[in-house]
Amino acid sequence: MVSGLAYGVDIEAHRQALCNGYPTVGVLAHGLDQIYPAVHRSSAVEMVRQGGGLLTEYITHTFPAKRNFVSRNRIIAGMSDAIIVVESAAKGGSLITADLAQGYHRDCFAFPGRITDPFSAGCNRIIRENSGSAILSAKDFVEAMGWDIAVKQVSESPVQQRLFPDLSPEEKLITDFL
Repeated sequence: MVSGLAYGVDIEAHRQALCNGYPTVGVLAHGLDQIYPAVHRSSAVEMVRQGGGLLTEYITHTFPAKRNFVSRNRIIAGMSDAIIVVESAAKGGSLITADLAQGYHRDCFAFPGRITDPFSAGCNRIIRENSGSAILSAKDFVEAMGWDIAVKQVSESPVQQRLFPDLSPEEKLITDFL
């Protein structure tokens, strides 16, 4: 599972995957020296501990600016086998990611919602315009992807053991210089 580690569905999907022993990847819109939103730090640490990780193209001390969030969505789309839009207003980051994914020839899925719900407008548009398939459950998704439902083993040895390692004064000087 790959996402931008955002509030709502993103972080809940990471937490549920971790509870079930699956590694996840968060693509950040800032440097690795921080987690945004900060309340997701413990989940980010657990992601690394369980063999997943954090990925960013931004250097240390890069502020999580709005343009970075839009830019990082291309990485999410490129890393993913498929994009699932669970909830989206008429405009939003998940719709940008879905559009990018289609450009990468990735599958796109959306959960339909009430036509009067503004936070279902994006999902309903994806389905209406046939730019993605409607799904109602995880089973629908697994079947659409043609995946074997058999449980796969998760690697037990993550590459990086700690998210934010302690640096010696000399190491800190070097990283600050870089």
